[in-house]
Amino acid sequence: MSRRATLSAFVLLAGFLPGEAMAQLRACRPAAIARPVAPAGASLGAPMLEPVPANPVQCRRGVSLRIGETTIWRCQAIPPDGEDLAEDAPEYAFLIERPGHDLQVLPDDLMAGRHRSFDVITIDLDGDGTPERVLAAWNGQGNGLGVNRWTIRVFDGDWKLIATLPDVSDWGDTSLVRAPAGRRGCDIAATSFVDSVNRQGVAGISFQARFHRLANGRLEEATDRPALARRYTFAFERQRTRHFDRSEAQEKGDIAAWLARARPATPR
Repeated sequence: MSRRATLSAFVLLAGFLPGEAMAQLRACRPAAIARPVAPAGASLGAPMLEPVPANPVQCRRGVSLRIGETTIWRCQAIPPDGEDLAEDAPEYAFLIERPGHDLQVLPDDLMAGRHRSFDVITIDLDGDGTPERVLAAWNGQGNGLGVNRWTIRVFDGDWKLIATLPDVSDWGDTSLVRAPAGRRGCDIAATSFVDSVNRQGVAGISFQARFHRLANGRLEEATDRPALARRYTFAFERQRTRHFDRSEAQEKGDIAAWLARARPATPR
């Protein structure tokens, strides 16, 4: 398929007007967004790594982020000389170190050694007055469209893992959006590029967001707001390219802006 055929007209779906879609994507205001700060002389591709706590996945060195009394480590597993990692062992990992608690180990995936490409967001997702933690970790960038792949993990305030959203595309600070009218809290926009066909029967690609809410301690798909999709046209491509060209964090998208012209997605 040619590039022009792939990047053709907008998806024409019945539903809300573009302005109505945008009204649903009011960005939340997190209590805090924390990201590891590179020391002088370090770079994303060659960070200065520190020794990590003893762990079962053979990580030796990594980068750290302190959140209150909790330290988050991102590290690479390095087996002893002459040995290989077990077939099912992760090559990278997150370690969550808390005084008086066992070390928490989470498998990770990472391209180009960019250990510092992650955020910890403190935000009240369910609107009960108690904040949760969202660990958003950049994993890598694909060829072609250059889609940034993220893993999003949601924890309660005591760092108990609630849910994991893998393979989220072009995650950004505006991926956390206010709940619809009549409901408190904030939702997570899980975004992806999907195949689509418009009303003229032309195949192409759309950027789609499906929304997840925290309810009764569980992360579930929000049934009170529609998934949104926007056709990936040449105009959208230019908008996305301009964003990444001028953005300081070049792996983060701008979900609210990109979906300003979105319409309800077709049901799965």
